[in-house]
Amino acid sequence: MARNEPTLAGYFKPGQPQSPELCLTRGQVFNPPAGVSSLELYRSLAQNPGRLNDLESDLALIHYAPETERLTLIRDGCGATPLFVAPKGRGWVYGFELAALFAELGQVPPINEAAFYDFLATHYRHIFRDPQRTFHEGVRQIPAGHYAVIDRQGLSVKPWLDLSFDPQVGQIDVQAASELYLDLLRQNVQARLRALAGQRLAFSISSGLDSSSVASLAARELGPLDTFFVAYKDQAASPYDETSGVLAIVQEKGWRLNRLDLTAPDLLQQTRELLTKTQAPILTVTWLAHYVLARAVHEAGYTHLFSGLGGDESLAGEFEHFFLFFADLQKENQLARLDSETQAWIRLHDHPVYRKSPEVRDNWFHRNLDFATGEIRVDRSRYAQNQGFYDPDWIAAMEATAPPVPMPRPYPYFLSNRLFQEMSYETSPPTLWSEALSSQAAGVKGVFPMASPRLFRLAYSLPGTYKYDQGLTKMLIRRGSQGLLPEVTRWNPVKTGFNAPLDLWLREPKLAQEVLDLLESGPLSQKGWLKKGAARTLVQAHQRGQANHMMALWPLIVTALFLANP
Repeated sequence: MARNEPTLAGYFKPGQPQSPELCLTRGQVFNPPAGVSSLELYRSLAQNPGRLNDLESDLALIHYAPETERLTLIRDGCGATPLFVAPKGRGWVYGFELAALFAELGQVPPINEAAFYDFLATHYRHIFRDPQRTFHEGVRQIPAGHYAVIDRQGLSVKPWLDLSFDPQVGQIDVQAASELYLDLLRQNVQARLRALAGQRLAFSISSGLDSSSVASLAARELGPLDTFFVAYKDQAASPYDETSGVLAIVQEKGWRLNRLDLTAPDLLQQTRELLTKTQAPILTVTWLAHYVLARAVHEAGYTHLFSGLGGDESLAGEFEHFFLFFADLQKENQLARLDSETQAWIRLHDHPVYRKSPEVRDNWFHRNLDFATGEIRVDRSRYAQNQGFYDPDWIAAMEATAPPVPMPRPYPYFLSNRLFQEMSYETSPPTLWSEALSSQAAGVKGVFPMASPRLFRLAYSLPGTYKYDQGLTKMLIRRGSQGLLPEVTRWNPVKTGFNAPLDLWLREPKLAQEVLDLLESGPLSQKGWLKKGAARTLVQAHQRGQANHMMALWPLIVTALFLANP
C-alpha cells in the first residue's frame, strides 16, 4: 500500500520479505507528467531515478517493491530534503529526520569525530567532502542527486543527477541566454505555485537579485506577497542590515512586509533550542537567524517559505568567483577584456581590508590554479585558517585518514568547474543541510526555485562572459529581469547576503564570558582537540577587537553545546 503521510523512519531487513508495497515521500514533484498518478510516478522513479533529470522536484522517496524485495531511497537533486540511513543488526533503519531515525535505532549514535574535525579545524565547506557523511557514526545521508538500493547484496549508492556539458548552449547569444535563464526560472516558480496551491506561502526577501527575482515572478501569479526578512537595528551592524534594499523593492511592488529585528538574541539559549530539535550542528550563525525567521513564518500560519537559495551556485554570485572568471579570460587569451574587467572589479569592489588589484588576482591564480592542467586547488588559506588553535597531533591524526576534498572539473571553464564543485560538495550541501534542519525545527518547508538542475545545466555550459560584465556579477539575471525588478535592485553592485552580526554580538562582555565559560568548562574542553588556552585567546582577542574570530568561534560554540546535549 502506498502512502504519503508523516512516517519519519522505518526498518528494513534484506532477505525478510515485506508486504505490502511501501511508498513514503517528503517534498514533491512540481511538474508531474500529465495523466500519471502519484503512485505510478513513484514506482517509475524507483525503477529509473534518472527520470528526475526531466522534472522539477524536491522529492525524497522511499520505496519498497515486494516483487524484487528491494528498498530504494532517492534524494532530490540539490539536497533540499534530507534522507538518512543507518545499519541496525542485519538490517537498515531509514528516515527523513534524525530524531526519528535515532528513535528507531534505539539510541543516539556516537559522534563522527572526522566530521567535527572539518567543522572545527578546516571550514564548513568541507563538512561533506564525503557526501554520505553526517555528524554521527554509522548514520549516512543519501547525497543530493543520488539514490540508494538496499537488497540481499547490501547497500549501494549511485548518482542519478546529470549535469553534462552542452556545447550547443554556448552558441546562444548573450541576451538570448539571459532571457532563457529567466524563462526557466519563471517556469520553476509557476510549477511550484501550482503544486502548492491551497498552502499558505511566504517569501524570504533580501536586497539581492535572487530572492527578489523569485518573489517578483511569484507576484505576477499571486499578486501582493507576504514577505519576511531579518533586520539588525544596531547602527554598528549596518553592513549586515539590508533594510534599505528590501524597502526599495517591497514598497515599489506593494508587498506586505514582516520585519524581524534580531539585535541582541539570547545566543546560547536559542542555539541550544535549535540543536535539541535538529539533533545535528547548524553550520553557520546565518542558519540560527533563519530559524528565528522560519519560526515567525510558522507562527504566522504559513506552511512554505520561498527563497533564492541556489542562485550563487548557478549565476556566480560570490566575490571569489571573479578570480575564476578572470582565469578563463586569461586562458582564452582575452587579455583586453581581462584588463577591462579587472579595472571594473577594482573600481566597484575594492575594500580597505580585502584589496583588489592585478597583483591580488595573479597571486590568487598562483596559489589556487594550474593553467596547464585546468586543476583548481583547495584554497589552503581557507582550509587551514583555524588549525593553529588545535592540537597538532589531533590535526595530524585526522588528516591522515581524511578523504581528499573533491575538486572535479567536468567543464571546459574554470568558473563552471568551481560552481559545480560548490553545488556538489562545498556550499549547497552544507547550506541546504542547515536550511532544511532549521526549517524542519520551525515547522515550515523551504522552497528553492533557483536550486534547480536545469538552471545549473544551462549556467554551467555557458562561459563566464555571459555571467559578468564590467564588474557586475549575475548578468544572466540582470539582463533578463528588465521590467521585473526595480532598477535600483537590478543594478545594485553590492552583495550583502543573509548574514548575522555574530562578530558584534561576541564583543558584548556578558556573552563573551558565557562563551568562554562554555568552552573552558564544558565537555568540549575534555576532548583535547583545542590547544591549551586557545579558547581564551580566541574569545579575548575577538572581544578586544584585535581580530575577527567569528568563523572560528561559531563552530566551537555549536560543538560545545552539541556535546553537552547529546
